[in-house]
Amino acid sequence: MAGEPSRRIEWASVVEARPEVLLLMPCGFGLERPLAEAKLLSRLPGWADLPAVRSGEVWAVDSTSYFSRPGPRLVDGLETVASVLHPEVFGPPDPRVACRAPTGS
Repeated sequence: MAGEPSRRIEWASVVEARPEVLLLMPCGFGLERPLAEAKLLSRLPGWADLPAVRSGEVWAVDSTSYFSRPGPRLVDGLETVASVLHPEVFGPPDPRVACRAPTGS
């Protein structure tokens, strides 16, 4: 809903889901914030056991430009997700939009 905060996901739910890929995209922030947040996430229980962390598939994404606002750039955001998930098909993601985040492992 407009003007409302994003929905929060409990950390236990993330650990339980055992994601193979993590996209860090705090609402309203560019690449710098999720890169900093990755360092904080690495301190949480279960972080090192996540398949995404073990395989180095943790990505920081420019949320403010490509995911947080409705508009034509959402298509660019979807193309970025496709590149992260399937670089062999779509090529690597633009490093100005998405880059691997430090996992601390």
